[in-house]
Amino acid sequence: MKYAIYSSIALILSILLGILLMKLVTKKETGKGKKILLSALFSLLIITAVSLIYLLPYQKAEESALEVLKSDEKIEYVEEKKYYAFLQEGNDTALIFYPGAKVDEKAYARLAKTIAEEGIDVYVVKMPFHMALFGSNRAEEIIEENDYERVYLAGHSLGGTMASSFASSHEENVHGLILLASYPSKKIPDSVLLYSIYGDKDGCLEKEAYENSREYWPERNGEAVLPGGNHAQFGEYGKQKGDGTAEISAEEQISRCAEEIVFFIKNS
Repeated sequence: MKYAIYSSIALILSILLGILLMKLVTKKETGKGKKILLSALFSLLIITAVSLIYLLPYQKAEESALEVLKSDEKIEYVEEKKYYAFLQEGNDTALIFYPGAKVDEKAYARLAKTIAEEGIDVYVVKMPFHMALFGSNRAEEIIEENDYERVYLAGHSLGGTMASSFASSHEENVHGLILLASYPSKKIPDSVLLYSIYGDKDGCLEKEAYENSREYWPERNGEAVLPGGNHAQFGEYGKQKGDGTAEISAEEQISRCAEEIVFFIKNS
């Protein structure tokens, strides 16, 4: 709700400032140079307003996801400025997860914790404006601050594409890449393992682009299709526009996805 309010305020202010600038531009005594400058400022205001209206709203995590954000006798929950994580002492393997576009990062808490319960430290990266497009290199800081033997990257939808972009240029730091309803836009080095997971009821994944992306896949790759799963239910943030109707619950889809990810990591 607050982001809708912010967007409305930004739009109203931009309109008011735009009107003021236009009045200044049309004044006879305003010089040609000033008119050009004011016109540029007016254009910038409109661009900024439109950008904010698009970027500020996002899909919130459901209460069921927020309830998972806590430590227990086995796992420590840690939240930092740029990520939250589920950790266990002594783990030598980490999974760094990039969320989908305009989705609350905490919507993936159940998936992250389920994987962490199997002895894998999981970091869910917080993205600027909830867009991995603006934080594709954020895994680097986590990798540098820790000393894991193996690091895997994963991402949902646009988050997967951005994770693949990082993996393509940091092959020395990334052992494997896991894509959830996603595909790479760059060639993944053959030294990086790839595992793709999506639901057969997904209405958002561009299947033609997905198939075309296989030319970017490394030699060692795998694929799993979750029967009854759709695009949104890799997290807990509600329905997504254009998505197919899932035939399983979000909890079941997340559980199956976690099983696939853990199996891939444990056997690679």
